[in-house]
Amino acid sequence: MIAYLSGLLSVTFLPQLSLAWLLLLLLPFCWVYRLRQILLCFLAGVLVAAMYGAWQLHHRLPETLDRTDALCQGVVAGLPEFTDRRTRFILSVKACDNAAPAIQQLRRIRVNQYHQHNDLAGSIAAGDKLTLLLRLRTPHFLQNPDAFDLELHFLRSGWDASATLLEIKEHQSKALRLQSIRGHFRDYLWRNFAGTQAAWLLPAITLGDRSSMTDAHWQVLQRTGTAHLLVVSGLHIAVITGVGLLLGRLLTSLLLLAGIRHRYARALPLILAFVFATGYAVIAGFNLPVQRAWLMVCVFLAGEWRLLQFSGWMRWRIALIVVLTLQPLAIIQPGAWMSFAAVALLLFLSDCYQTRHKRWLGQLFRAQWVIFIGMIPVMAVVFQQFGPVAPLINLLAVPVFSLFIMLLPVFLLGMMFDWGWVAGVLVLFLDGFWQFLEQLAWMPGGHHSIASPSTTVLLLLVPLLSALLAPVPWRWKWIALLLCVPLIWPALQKPSRGEFRALVFDAGQGLAVLVETHNHLLMYDTGPGYFGGGSAWPYAIEPWFKARNYDALDHLVISHNDLDHAGGLVALNASLVVGRQESGSLQLQARGFESCHLQQVWEYDGVSFRYLTDGPSGTAGENDRSCVLEVRSADCTLLLPGDIRVATEYDLMRSNRLRPVTWLVAAHHGSNTSSSGVFIDRLQPEAVIYTAGFNNRYAHPATEVVERFALRGVQAYDTAVMGAITLSAEIGQCLESAQRQRKRRYWTSG
Repeated sequence: MIAYLSGLLSVTFLPQLSLAWLLLLLLPFCWVYRLRQILLCFLAGVLVAAMYGAWQLHHRLPETLDRTDALCQGVVAGLPEFTDRRTRFILSVKACDNAAPAIQQLRRIRVNQYHQHNDLAGSIAAGDKLTLLLRLRTPHFLQNPDAFDLELHFLRSGWDASATLLEIKEHQSKALRLQSIRGHFRDYLWRNFAGTQAAWLLPAITLGDRSSMTDAHWQVLQRTGTAHLLVVSGLHIAVITGVGLLLGRLLTSLLLLAGIRHRYARALPLILAFVFATGYAVIAGFNLPVQRAWLMVCVFLAGEWRLLQFSGWMRWRIALIVVLTLQPLAIIQPGAWMSFAAVALLLFLSDCYQTRHKRWLGQLFRAQWVIFIGMIPVMAVVFQQFGPVAPLINLLAVPVFSLFIMLLPVFLLGMMFDWGWVAGVLVLFLDGFWQFLEQLAWMPGGHHSIASPSTTVLLLLVPLLSALLAPVPWRWKWIALLLCVPLIWPALQKPSRGEFRALVFDAGQGLAVLVETHNHLLMYDTGPGYFGGGSAWPYAIEPWFKARNYDALDHLVISHNDLDHAGGLVALNASLVVGRQESGSLQLQARGFESCHLQQVWEYDGVSFRYLTDGPSGTAGENDRSCVLEVRSADCTLLLPGDIRVATEYDLMRSNRLRPVTWLVAAHHGSNTSSSGVFIDRLQPEAVIYTAGFNNRYAHPATEVVERFALRGVQAYDTAVMGAITLSAEIGQCLESAQRQRKRRYWTSG
């Protein structure tokens, strides 16, 4: 099994899928008898993962067809997500009226419908048949350190493109099909439970619909360690399967009492368990996590059906192989390993403590302890947190919520027959349950944020945590526990004194640059905001801070108050405590920011910072009010000019403040209104970094600007093509690296 899983895993680290053929060079070693079985299993894993990846990439919209308009017919699959300004849904494509073969073979498209008025929201429903004029976009998304890989998510979800809805050509209301039934039921829950916690909890529990869950809801679930309760997962499928088994055994007993004996009567509980599990999985949307849980249940039931003498561990291994064979990319998905790790820990508990704590309460305590300790590495990697009270919360919450899930079919029947008391019971329970979680989420000492551990730290944690779980004397467990402490709170790698590291984020059509010295963090701009609300900060920039457990920023510079530079300011202030704040914008200065046009000079940890501009005239536009910041160490220099135009460049040259630099972030995202030839000649940069959105409508960087830098032999980096750019100013050397090159995978576009 390990060899097979290693084959699956090895393909996920390939920069190009074609390189999988090189692994076939191991085939001659199969002549060695001792290696034959291992190598064949390994190559089988490689073959499965490579075929899966090739099939998925075959349907993906190529970059050459990005921004192509196409008329597509299809059905709304799944439940649409609604906000004030946007409806998002998955279109299961039946046909596309376009000559390009790549467009004709699209399977599913994630479509965004933007509204000008709120009353348009909700016009599209699950199961609707649509003919739409779409502007297709290839799955090329932002790539930043520690951020969510949306390109991987699209690939494993089978979404071949994203699109903006331009026009609805034909709209047939939902017919009586599964998706429309799910949509009707969600609408029913929203209407009848409006104003209560049940309005979002019930859709999440029954339909797997998380569109109404806010960041505040997720924060409570993460802090209490109860996210697995309120999102359809293995626990829900397992409980419903148990309900089917109990009902089946009850019916079997009644048949025996009635004198009916049939050789297939033994299979009745298994059949009902399978029907209940499958039915619940279908109602919940049958998404990837639900599919994994359902497959695990099927494997365990199959062993009982055939009376196979398989141990729990054998069934666990078979389920793991089946799931990863059908979903090879699940091998690098934390959610999959959380599910299998939880089951493995319970199997480990039953093996190690078979003769101990026979009383159910003791077993329950021990189960929560084992799951809590065993899941520490996963929680550290996925959520960057450590919750000491989570076992105590789950000790009460899991049995109570499991009982609720068991009674859920009864409650649903009651709602269908319009029993008034059912709604009251549901509201009373769910509102009370959520209030209970909210109180415990903010309990002092109940939650600790930690930095994301490295792979080395995780490998060291495994034997130590195993010692904590094994039935060994407590004196050894205390030693293992003490050794875990420095690993859970690892020391971060910071630049040495006199050095700095700058991270130019891939924020789309906007700018965000983080400068890190030995003990200080300076943020230059916050990335773009969007006219429909929100910004790139939460998913492009904030993950970097969370992975390092940083909750404060020493210095914030907002070059000017345009949306593509200051759009993430609100989100930044919500997540970080900010010290010094400066800007060139009069609007921001009126809100408490200091001016950056006073030629300030300061030093952080041996690295020099200085502003280069004088105060512009009162009639100057926002672009020409940009802060121009120079960061200089002994060997490397970075210049951040904001969105200044050519006139301001000339002013800087006349002031004789410009000196040659190592790195220049192109002004105004590479617009032709900036980066004049004489300005480039004065700075003599070794490298230029363009910060623009992929295939953006402004055509940034401008062809003329790119040519100017190229004619002077300046190395060019483009965040739209290369992802986030890391600039390392070390003693004696100045280094650059790109996120898409450093973390290159076969599904990464560009």
